[in-house]
Amino acid sequence: MTIREGTTTLCYTMHMKKLLLIDANALIHRAFHAIPNLTTPDGRPSGALYGLSNVLIKIFKEEHPEYAVAFFDRPEPTFRKELYDQYKAHRPKADDGLVAQIIEAHNLFDTFGVKTYEIPGFEGDDLIGTAIELFKHEKDIQIVILTGDKDMFQLIDDKRVVVETLKQGISETITYDQIAFEERYGFSPSLFVDYKGLTGDTSDNIPGVPKVGEVTALAIIKQFGTIESFFSAIKSSDATDKKMLSYKKLIEHEDIALLSKHLATIRRDAPLAITDISEIEYTQFPIETIISYLKDLGFNSIIKRLTPGEHAIRGTRPDARETQGQLSFLDNQQTLSKELLEDVERPLVPILEEMKQWGIMVDRTRLTEKEVVLNRDIDALTKELYAEAGQVFNPNSPKQILTILKTNYGLKIKSTNIDKIEPFRDTVPFVDLLLKYRELFKLKSTYLEPIKRMTDPSVEVAQGGDGRIHPTFVQMKAATGRITCENPNLQNIPPSVREIFVSQRGYKLVSLDYSQIELRILASLTEDPEMMRAFKSNSDIHQITASKIYNVSLNDVTPTMRKVAKTLNFGVIYGMGARALAQQSGLTPKEAKQFIDEYFKDFSTIKQWQDTILAKVREQGFVENINGRIRPLPEITSFNKMLQSEAERMAINFPIQSVGADIIKSSMVKIKEYLSAENLWGTDVKMLLTVHDELVFEIKDTDRLPKIVEEIKSVLESIYTLKVPLTVNVEIGDNWGEL
Repeated sequence: MTIREGTTTLCYTMHMKKLLLIDANALIHRAFHAIPNLTTPDGRPSGALYGLSNVLIKIFKEEHPEYAVAFFDRPEPTFRKELYDQYKAHRPKADDGLVAQIIEAHNLFDTFGVKTYEIPGFEGDDLIGTAIELFKHEKDIQIVILTGDKDMFQLIDDKRVVVETLKQGISETITYDQIAFEERYGFSPSLFVDYKGLTGDTSDNIPGVPKVGEVTALAIIKQFGTIESFFSAIKSSDATDKKMLSYKKLIEHEDIALLSKHLATIRRDAPLAITDISEIEYTQFPIETIISYLKDLGFNSIIKRLTPGEHAIRGTRPDARETQGQLSFLDNQQTLSKELLEDVERPLVPILEEMKQWGIMVDRTRLTEKEVVLNRDIDALTKELYAEAGQVFNPNSPKQILTILKTNYGLKIKSTNIDKIEPFRDTVPFVDLLLKYRELFKLKSTYLEPIKRMTDPSVEVAQGGDGRIHPTFVQMKAATGRITCENPNLQNIPPSVREIFVSQRGYKLVSLDYSQIELRILASLTEDPEMMRAFKSNSDIHQITASKIYNVSLNDVTPTMRKVAKTLNFGVIYGMGARALAQQSGLTPKEAKQFIDEYFKDFSTIKQWQDTILAKVREQGFVENINGRIRPLPEITSFNKMLQSEAERMAINFPIQSVGADIIKSSMVKIKEYLSAENLWGTDVKMLLTVHDELVFEIKDTDRLPKIVEEIKSVLESIYTLKVPLTVNVEIGDNWGEL
């Protein structure tokens, strides 16, 4: 899953084939340390193989590469060892269990249909660099490096070569293209080896320059570029300022810096025996072979998600007849029960295709008016930023912003990300102005400009368009089963922009939105008597919660108390801890912990339910909702406390959010059945959007409209039997902003 997405990225990759280069050793090492000592039925160590299997299944399900190849390290010394005999010398002898699994991983890749390569004297990194050199000029190919090693960052090349690296554990990944890398580090990926040359790398025993840490290295790279340029500049400089004098002290370490850079540099000239990209084409996901192999390893929890049948994975991409970007049920049934597949996911495929075809209309006049106002406000904020900083600069440059914040305001920060600068909003006027600017600029660049391009009349004529936005809805990209939206993502449209989306003449837009559905699911699953009583009597659940945790009567609950209680109610669903509650509510960490303790005392059955869920997930390695939807969570038993805590949060959240997804999907299927029987589907009534717990329709404005809305509302409220009633709110208007 690509964490960092945007309109340009989606447009770039939409028509590109993918070449997946797999850093086998890095993935195996991460899996080995993330998952404790699992063993096969015959006693062989298997934790790393379990993790690797999960990663590969996830990646092939989500990425659908046309080409794939894995590269291994060899045990023999490499050329780096010849250059520096202390290279990796500090590492203890590899665990026998790890070595055995590295050897067995060759068979695992073979079972998955992925070719493997290794060359004595070279590391797998060097083979990946060589493969990039071989295939970077192939037409319409995007190269994706799958790894757990930051060394690969040096190979990033715009969006053509990107690095997809494991995020913390082994269940999520984050993708870095050139923009994402530069936002994080503030310099070009090609300079990453210079950065490593200065800081060294303790994991590989690359020495680096003594007493040069991350902050100093970043300053040097940003000012001078390469190590060579740095030493050339300071040796020829006559400056006597404090910084330059400190830099001159590093001259004696020039040789070790250059050596460290050389050790960190990935080679691109290994004798790799691939002559044509067709040799590593990935045409089939051999599910039956994989299941047989996993059965021998005892990976029953994975097999349960890969049960073969007529809907099993049959290839690497959905059939060409299906909407591009939409994940077919054929590729995703391994996380579903047979009932969900047959009754919900399969019937949903044509519905989402129709929703894309219908699209939603955009009022270009309103869009233009909003753009004019937005440009005016952005210009005004830009001038205020210039005045506050006392200089002209690029407000979209993280590098320039960071310099201003450090120089003008003395902030000791390393990044301009919102989580790093938000705490200074009330005390540093520049930060407040900057965040306001970013909010407006995001509205313009992420929403208004792309929507304007997509509805350009000149483009429409060529594409047979109709002034409407036609997004793609994806069924199974989210682990919870929630429907996601792409190209563009209309689920994230801010309220201030929604008014540009309108109904066509003679129709109304109608929103039907489940009220507090996740809290109702929580009440039903836990059978908590207090929550069930509140929902059955249509009482204010947040007011009741506030009354209990503050130990006051209902009449004495203030708006502030209710707000804290609301945050806590929804936070419980996501496994929120005291620190997060404190940040969101304004409480102190101590107060937040006291409120959480009081909450679980008053709603004790919720805590008991959570403990039962966690115990079961630790035993089986995955979490399953009441409808048979599954999410693997191998990190639940990790020795890494951070990974374990994250998996526990997911385990608590999944049974609730995934049932919410099942309910909204089932409703969509049932609504089409009803409207089709009434000859209304696609004529008088069109389902346009699904936004989390909300459905948006375009309905013909006739005398029948109230009855049609009431029937749809009835379907939504009766589709699923919980132990508390489902309630739906209805809004009708001429534009989405009115709903």
